[in-house]
Amino acid sequence: MLDKRKKEILQAVIDEYINTAEPVSSGTLVKKYGLDYSSATVRNELAELENIGYLDKPHTSAGRVPSEKGYRFYVDELLNDEDISIEEIKYIQSKLSTKVNEIEDLTKIATTTLSEITHYTTVAIGPKNDMQIIR
Repeated sequence: MLDKRKKEILQAVIDEYINTAEPVSSGTLVKKYGLDYSSATVRNELAELENIGYLDKPHTSAGRVPSEKGYRFYVDELLNDEDISIEEIKYIQSKLSTKVNEIEDLTKIATTTLSEITHYTTVAIGPKNDMQIIR
């Protein structure tokens, strides 16, 4: 489990990456997100988050980018549910209550609904064949 500082830094990295689509540096995090840690401390935490699989580093001199594991943790643990309105929740529920026979149909409905609410392009990528578990 991640400690409070790692969670705070991971959330800042993902928020910044979502906004800029550029690798995120420790200096950017300290300046833009008002983190109460030194740039060196943030660098160490970024390296640790990378080592445990929450971040990736595109190349040696780049900042960090979220990994699939990092995004999953963000959605499951860090995303603030209070940012979504009751109307949006009802809309999502109505769209997802549609009866479907194929996982592809459900995926299409989910991505279209997400795109309509966020006004962003949405892409769904299926799991690897050896990891397909439907809950």
